[in-house]
Amino acid sequence: MLQSHGDYPQLDTPRLLLRGFRDDDLAFMQVFALRPALWRYLPGPEPTAELVAAYHEARLQAQALGQSGDWHFAVEQRDSGCMIGTARLSIQSREHNNGSVAVSLDSDTWRQGLGREALAALVGFGFAELGLHRLSALVDVENIASQHIAEACGFAREGLLRQNFNLRGQWRDSVLYGLLNPARD
Repeated sequence: MLQSHGDYPQLDTPRLLLRGFRDDDLAFMQVFALRPALWRYLPGPEPTAELVAAYHEARLQAQALGQSGDWHFAVEQRDSGCMIGTARLSIQSREHNNGSVAVSLDSDTWRQGLGREALAALVGFGFAELGLHRLSALVDVENIASQHIAEACGFAREGLLRQNFNLRGQWRDSVLYGLLNPARD
């Protein structure tokens, strides 16, 4: 279910709230974002407290500017009221109505179905609210759990991108997943 909090969309699921970032999210992010399990498969440098703070500030600034085409959500667990991760939907092409999605959750919350719930909310937002025709997701070839989540949300494995990103000095392969809007088939 989509709601709006200020000018930023808010996605509600039974156990999660995907919302815009708030100032008080930084303390939660400094806990989960620095855990090696979270960034094991994510490109970019090894996170530091300073990089996490810079990411948080960039999200707050982007929201304030009302950037469209790139939605970064804080993922909040309803029962605790704590931020447990991030979710992103980016428009890749407005001409072709294509977007990409990604979800990263605190490793303490894994294996509870929350990743699938967050991804399903992004899919609903992309198709029902943004009218996209297609969504894609890239998953590290060794990240089997995230591959299962994508498949559980209806994404089809479309191919392997060989050495498409450099993970802290090591070239990595990604599995490309795609999902078409069922209302537009």
